[in-house]
Amino acid sequence: MPALKMLLEDLQTYADLNPFGRLHAKATVLNALKNQLWANACYEEHPELASKQISDPVIIIGPVRSGTTRLQRMLASDRRFQHLTAWEGFNPAPRPNLHDAGREQRRQEVVKFLSAGEKINPGAFAAHPMDADAADEEILLLNQSFAGLSYAALYHVPTFTEQLLEHEPVAAYASMARMLNLVTWTRNKTDIRPWILKTPQHMLHLNTLLQTFPKAKLIFIHRDPIKTVASTLSLAWNFSVLNTNAPRRAAIRDTWMRLCETMAQRCIAARNTLPADQQCDVYYDEMNKDWPAVMERIYGFIGLEYTPEAKKAMGDWLTASESANIHGNHRYDLADYGLSPGEVDARMRFYRDQYQIPYESGRP
Repeated sequence: MPALKMLLEDLQTYADLNPFGRLHAKATVLNALKNQLWANACYEEHPELASKQISDPVIIIGPVRSGTTRLQRMLASDRRFQHLTAWEGFNPAPRPNLHDAGREQRRQEVVKFLSAGEKINPGAFAAHPMDADAADEEILLLNQSFAGLSYAALYHVPTFTEQLLEHEPVAAYASMARMLNLVTWTRNKTDIRPWILKTPQHMLHLNTLLQTFPKAKLIFIHRDPIKTVASTLSLAWNFSVLNTNAPRRAAIRDTWMRLCETMAQRCIAARNTLPADQQCDVYYDEMNKDWPAVMERIYGFIGLEYTPEAKKAMGDWLTASESANIHGNHRYDLADYGLSPGEVDARMRFYRDQYQIPYESGRP
């Protein structure tokens, strides 16, 4: 496993982990290895699973902090779709010799993990609220193959991050699809509802994503890069701050500013090769202003009736999330990382111009 080897070497050489960080990294790596072993055991016991495929998913793609989570969770409230829950993302593999593939045990592990995480690191959960039973992204499955950008947020792992930029994680995407098959299989062997997937990392690996799911319907969401970059830097800092006592803001700025820029560049290049009828563009600001109209356009793109029941379910979810004020305590400022809005705007102008993305707070 070259990626795992690089990750472990970076954790030892560059991450400057404190005792908590070492425990966290050890638990994270061991959990991924266990899930891989359990998944392989399940495929060996049930070879028929190898012939199953996730067909024609709907995949939401956009920069980190652009509203991908809100869009996914609203669509996931329509029961005609299926989605990955956070507990299935952290513990996707069936457990051998346990009742019902160990579903409840796997879920309870994640409930306890997230509950402890929210108490220990409330800043991270203000930035990205997580609930074991809520829809979440398949980067959790890429993490199981040591190919997720989550590691670059949790720890300073420059060699590992560089190899994600230099090499397409084809095997990791194939493993992600295998894990989704297992999730479907352990829920209901005959469930054929389309999946609602999402993760910003797909911007970096769009061609590999489409090798894995050739007929996927792709929904791209756009937001002012000044806002997304600032929020991304804050998110990475909040998730990494407990793992090291070393200053992290400069490394986070350099790593994630480059990632934001590269993800946008590669996504634009890959999209230029795709059929127009496989792509749909929506905007963060239009979701804020008139989400029902945006959803009506999305359902037309998907080819599914936009029913009153679906609209009500999404409205109910949005009302509940707004009442909970799930992002109300997340504050972020580019100045904390030695950047100005003008600098970010200059570096990301190509992306803004490509999709005519409006400024949220006026041009710097």
